[in-house]
Amino acid sequence: MGDYVELERDEEHASLVEDAQPSHYPTDSSTSYEQFDVDDLEVVDATPEAVDARLTRASVRTIALNTWLYMATPMSMPATVAHAGATWTGVFFTYSAMSTYWTGRVLGWAFLADPTCTTYAKMTSKAVARLIVRRGGDEGIASRWEPRVEMATLCLQFVTYYLDATVQIVYIAQYFGQTFTGWKMCGASWAFFIGALSLPIVQIPTIHDSGKVVLLPCASVIITLSVFFGEIFSTRPWEKCDPGPTYGKIVTSGTIFSSLGNFAYGFGGHGLYPEELREMKNPEDWAKVLNLTYGTMVPIYVLVMYFGYKAYGDFAKGNINLNFPKNAANIVSMMMQSVQCYYGVFFTNIALMMRIETSLGVDPTQAWTVVTKYGVTPQVFRFVFRTAFLATEVLIAAIFLAVSGDVILDLQSLVGAIGMTAMTFFLPSIIHYAFNMNERSSIAERMWVVTNFIMGLFIMFSGLYGSLDRLFGSKYENQCPARYVYSPADPADPCYVSGIRY
Repeated sequence: MGDYVELERDEEHASLVEDAQPSHYPTDSSTSYEQFDVDDLEVVDATPEAVDARLTRASVRTIALNTWLYMATPMSMPATVAHAGATWTGVFFTYSAMSTYWTGRVLGWAFLADPTCTTYAKMTSKAVARLIVRRGGDEGIASRWEPRVEMATLCLQFVTYYLDATVQIVYIAQYFGQTFTGWKMCGASWAFFIGALSLPIVQIPTIHDSGKVVLLPCASVIITLSVFFGEIFSTRPWEKCDPGPTYGKIVTSGTIFSSLGNFAYGFGGHGLYPEELREMKNPEDWAKVLNLTYGTMVPIYVLVMYFGYKAYGDFAKGNINLNFPKNAANIVSMMMQSVQCYYGVFFTNIALMMRIETSLGVDPTQAWTVVTKYGVTPQVFRFVFRTAFLATEVLIAAIFLAVSGDVILDLQSLVGAIGMTAMTFFLPSIIHYAFNMNERSSIAERMWVVTNFIMGLFIMFSGLYGSLDRLFGSKYENQCPARYVYSPADPADPCYVSGIRY
């Protein structure tokens, strides 16, 4: 009895499912799996289309806070300036801010044009199918290519956000190691400890359900920024420290290209935008989400880059807290960033886990009232599956933590280069051309789309080269316990000679 069975829904149930669907979702009566209650045999459609229809819709506030929180990675920006140089940073940052805002709007327009594009993979595959037909191709050819493109995009999305969740675990492990120095633990041991702490957060079923807790990590970002500026202005290394910060070190093609991936990471998140649009009460309000996100985060990035690089120069680290002295404020900052990254483990995983669960016929909107074909309730299946999924990420994070070098910056660049560049830059150009452009589109618009496509490819491959070059240049180093050097203890620190003076 605890199994999925092929059942034809009666007219009453079909009408209930149709009534439950928002107006921007089509009713799809096709059913490959059905889920039912053991006691009263209530039929529950477990196909992806039906699951989409049953998702509780999120407000603009919840979606905007999640989008803002995912983009909020300002603490690594000073090190990005040091790696690329001030001139290249200005060029890359300006282009990235303008381009990614536009591509974010593009994904919203495409969703409104075709609300069945409920995932990034589906949106991309439909765009390619449209292009094939528009360019004179046969509809049969388009229909054959559509599932192939969807699978390829899904794999790209999976690798990108899977690695990004690993980055979040690495961040937390380093913050815990820096904070609790009395606990003599290896970096890998911290990773396994963080994995255990992350189990509850990854059990949140959907993005809508995150609205109950998202304010806490957002507040932690504000506190972290306050500590950042407090540490800098209380020390003022450019005035009070000896030997003082140095600027303008020789940059290489590898470091410049690596910074491209970091900017793609800093403005990333687009790969989850269709999934967020799917859960919005009013997708037509998507512009409000982007205006709030970019209108606040871009100025924050500029201020952090300017003052962080001014304070620490070429010694600015990807883990900026190592540029601070080990004081109470720094510890508070690391704990607040741990909260943000802790939530990031959930947000980077949620689309991946939901996609796999629904493809296996398990409805993430259900809990204890039904039984899956695996003989357990969706809640039990979710716990077992998501625990195993998280465990693989923890294992990879433990491996990265055993590598010397500024692994945070290199990992971010790798994640940005692999998939965020594609989903943030050049794939939206294809989507825009397919969904929003026609023969009346201006030459300027066509040139912008082509430029954005070419730049996206360049950023992707150059960033991949730069990040892999730096990662392979690192070496395995047994760090048991993990060791961290704070300002001004490092001889290369701007305040090494004078010490910290408040």
